[in-house]
Amino acid sequence: MTETLTWQMLRDLRTSEFTQAGDKWHEVSSRSASDRGRVDGAMSAKLRETQESDAAEAALGRLRRLSRNFHYTHTECGLIRTALNGLAGDLAEPQKQLKQALADAASLNFTVHEDGSVSYPAAKAEDLTGAKQEAPGGSSRGSSRLLLDPPGLGPTGQPSLYPGALGRTSRSAPTRPA
Repeated sequence: MTETLTWQMLRDLRTSEFTQAGDKWHEVSSRSASDRGRVDGAMSAKLRETQESDAAEAALGRLRRLSRNFHYTHTECGLIRTALNGLAGDLAEPQKQLKQALADAASLNFTVHEDGSVSYPAAKAEDLTGAKQEAPGGSSRGSSRLLLDPPGLGPTGQPSLYPGALGRTSRSAPTRPA
């Protein structure tokens, strides 16, 4: 199941949970590394020094496989930890920016709705002559791009001019067959 990251999910995300999970994977990685050392150093070495038989060679083969399995576990757990810490780091800045934008909207008495649209109240504004006029309130609908997508440089509905997003079009634009 693939779910799109919404602004509410990003706002409520606790990146520390990713790093804590990464720390747990690190514990498993460390245990498997020390267990591999024990198999290689204590068990295999002593068996090699004290025994000479077909059974001893078979046992040494199994210990080598066990050692490789511990090494694999150590490596894979380290990769998982790195991925979790990287995800936490990658989401921290967008989350900070979102929270700042929400705080700015609240300070201006703007209302951010579930769909990301923003309502703003009526206000008094000065025109170029200095006369005060009533500016009506209203609402604004944001872009349909995903939160972490780079902004497009072209007009809405046209292909993005952003170099990393070539060939991508706005979600609201009808697609044309190639």
